[in-house]
Amino acid sequence: MTFRCKLFALMVLPGLAAAADREMLKLVMPDANFMMELNVSKIMASPVGAAMEDAFQQGIAAQLKGGLADKPEVREQIALLKQIDWGRQVADILIAARTGQPPSALVIVRSSLRPEQLESLGKFTGKRADLEGVPVLASDNPANGVVAFLDNSIVLLGQPADVKAAIERRSKETALPEALAARVTPYGDYDFWLAGKGPFRIPQMDARMGSAAGANAAKAQAMAGQVSQFLAKLTGFNAGVRFSPDLDVAADIDVRTEKDAAAIAQTLQLFSGTMQVQARRAASGFEGFQYQQNGRRIHLTFHLPEAQLRAGLQQIRAAQAQAARSKPAVSAGQVPAAAPSSGLPPPPAGTIRAQSSAMGTVLIPTGQK
Repeated sequence: MTFRCKLFALMVLPGLAAAADREMLKLVMPDANFMMELNVSKIMASPVGAAMEDAFQQGIAAQLKGGLADKPEVREQIALLKQIDWGRQVADILIAARTGQPPSALVIVRSSLRPEQLESLGKFTGKRADLEGVPVLASDNPANGVVAFLDNSIVLLGQPADVKAAIERRSKETALPEALAARVTPYGDYDFWLAGKGPFRIPQMDARMGSAAGANAAKAQAMAGQVSQFLAKLTGFNAGVRFSPDLDVAADIDVRTEKDAAAIAQTLQLFSGTMQVQARRAASGFEGFQYQQNGRRIHLTFHLPEAQLRAGLQQIRAAQAQAARSKPAVSAGQVPAAAPSSGLPPPPAGTIRAQSSAMGTVLIPTGQK
């Protein structure tokens, strides 16, 4: 190992260890240019995690009140979802990808989920198999890929070739690309982080979005073009979110030219000004948003104290509870009540009925203002 590599390892590896455990990192493809981690255990222990759990339970209750519980398949799926304690059985999720050609993606989960629990959800109902001595669940739908259960509480999800390659890396010392590893380090100890190193090219995106039919085709193609143009400007990015005790968000965006950076900064200035005016009116705490341009880099930060975060979550819960109380329950097969009628017959063809304070109800020809 050269002196440069040793120095790099001493500087970067501690940050990577904080980002995800060593066993999970060893499974990442060596040519990855994108990584993302969700530390589920830390997130669920935060005020936001508690609100997410409440929202999940309220969502299930709303589905039941809406009459969906009368459908056997929905009742069965809800019962299966409630059998899995997602906040405790899933501790950490690491996603790695290579966006080039051919693309590759892998989901690595630190979890206590068992094969029979995933089988019960109905997504992986194919035959069980062994891959390099590791139990694997396949899906009847090839797009779902396969799930492999390693013997150290790690679950792999991806296409068969990507999962097989990850299993083979267990006994090897795989190192991430230096440029990507350096981007992981600044926010590796956050509850949620993501990092990427360009170039970013997603060939399938244009095909998928451009294949939309009907009225959405033009919008989909325009969106695909905008996303592709933005990705072409990026040379790298990294970001992190910490949910407790305060809400902290930080991000760095690197682009190819200072002109591109200035354009992004101008957009952020307009966005920041608008949101901060609204924040002062509503006392929402958006005053904590800051950004700074330094050459070709944009640095963003956002800070929200825990007290304001909890107050905001309480307001959201109260609004959801009020909406649930005011919304009448609709049983399966029940037709919603029609809007009240004026009691008048339908207007003649070629006319519309209008209400005038001076003339009462009048008929207006559709060609007349």
